Amino acid sequence: MTQSPVTARRGTPVKEALALLRDHHITALPVVTSAGRVCGVVAEIDLIRDRVLQDPRAHVLPPAPVTDRPAAYVQDVMNPVTIAVRASAEVAVAVDIMADRLLKSLPVLDDDDVLVGVISRSDVASALARDDDTMVRDLTALVTELGHPDWVVDVADGGAVIFGPATPKERALAESAAATVPGVTRIRTDSQQPHTEE
Repeated sequence: MTQSPVTARRGTPVKEALALLRDHHITALPVVTSAGRVCGVVAEIDLIRDRVLQDPRAHVLPPAPVTDRPAAYVQDVMNPVTIAVRASAEVAVAVDIMADRLLKSLPVLDDDDVLVGVISRSDVASALARDDDTMVRDLTALVTELGHPDWVVDVADGGAVIFGPATPKERALAESAAATVPGVTRIRTDSQQPHTEE
C-alpha cells in the first residue's frame, strides 16, 4: 500500500489533476473532503475525455466546431461511487476486487472512513517480485521476534517452508507470520529441521 497518497479535492482544476497524475506516475486520484474522507475517484480517462480535439485533416468532412468548454473541475468528471478496502483487509481481497471491477487501484480507509493509503496492482506486483533471500531475512527476523530463533526458514520462488514448528499452535503461528511477509505465495511447515550436508 502507498501511504499518504496523492489526492484531489472536488474543486481541483482538471489541468492540475492531470499534472498530479503525470508528476506522480499514477492513473487515478482519490477525491477527498477536508476531513480526509473519500467522496469519489477521478481517473485518467475521466480527465482526458472531451479534452482532445479531432484532427480536421483526418476527415473528409471537417468536424463540427467545438463550442462547449470542457469540464473545469474534478467534481465535474469524478466518479462519486467509491469502491474501497479497509486497512485491515487482506491483500487477496483487494486483488479480487481490482480484478473483478477492472480497477488499477483502490483507496484504503481506516475504521473512521478516513483515507490512509492506496493499494494498486503495481504495489502487489512489486511485492510478488521480491527476491527469495529478502523474504528469508524478513521471515527469519519475524519468527525470531516471536520467540522462535531455532526455526529455520527457506523460501523458493515465493514458497516459504518453516522448519521447526512441532505443535498445531506453533504451526498456526508460523503460517500466520509467513502470511504477513510481502511476496510469500505459499506456506508449509515441517516439524523436522532441514538436513544439511556435512
